[in-house]
Amino acid sequence: MRKLKELHQEELEGLIHYVCELREKGLSYSSITSTIAKEKDIKVSKATVLRWCKGLHSPFNKTKALNLHPSSALAYIIGVYFGDGSILATGYKYRFRLKAIDKEFVEKSAEYLRKIGANPTRGYEENKSRSDRWYVEVASKSLYKFLKQPKEKLFDVAREYPEEFLKGFFDSEGTISWNRKHQSLFISASNYDLEVLELCRELLGTIGIYSKIYLSKKAGTPVKIRGEKYQYRQNFYEIRIYRRDSIVKFYSQIGFTITRKQEKLKSILQELGKI
Repeated sequence: MRKLKELHQEELEGLIHYVCELREKGLSYSSITSTIAKEKDIKVSKATVLRWCKGLHSPFNKTKALNLHPSSALAYIIGVYFGDGSILATGYKYRFRLKAIDKEFVEKSAEYLRKIGANPTRGYEENKSRSDRWYVEVASKSLYKFLKQPKEKLFDVAREYPEEFLKGFFDSEGTISWNRKHQSLFISASNYDLEVLELCRELLGTIGIYSKIYLSKKAGTPVKIRGEKYQYRQNFYEIRIYRRDSIVKFYSQIGFTITRKQEKLKSILQELGKI
């Protein structure tokens, strides 16, 4: 049987509403606790039910409730999460964190986090072992639990707001490859999670952008990072957009938050006479 602390924000909000509905129907507090246990497999005390029904206590009083209903801002955050973002739980602290070398990207992510009601902190982190990076972080159990849901739940939000999700993901993982000599141009993004790239291909297709997925590195392939030898522990995949009309559509409908990337793409397309 689940405990209240195991529920994510939306589920807890629904439970409180249901408890109050049962009370309005005339059920006793004891009957409500039994009904919740039987129907929802959730353990809630009689005292907690009483406080909820009388409006004496809300689990959201201590922290600001986030708006985790599907929205363009939430879709962007999900895209970032599947890219450079991460969630961490240490003790009783639950956090969403993004680290990146581009300040614009971090600031845009902070902007979208504020749009869903979060209070992000930003800063700059110096690191001798790798590039110094900007970061944004949010302490939020509800956001942590939301992002930790099965991927398909997050995919549903992405499907409602495909352009915002793709922008968040390509802001995280997107690169532009241009060979002037051979006039070769493509936009790509890499990830270990094939399902995420398949979702990207699906969503790109809905807005008329053709893309293809490749196996970039097989598990076990050696790689050198900052002078140290490692191996890919999983297959590493890459999605590419290479048809010129699709690249133009990506530029105009999705694009990059990071100015240097968007300007680079614009300059190449102008050179090719495509815009």
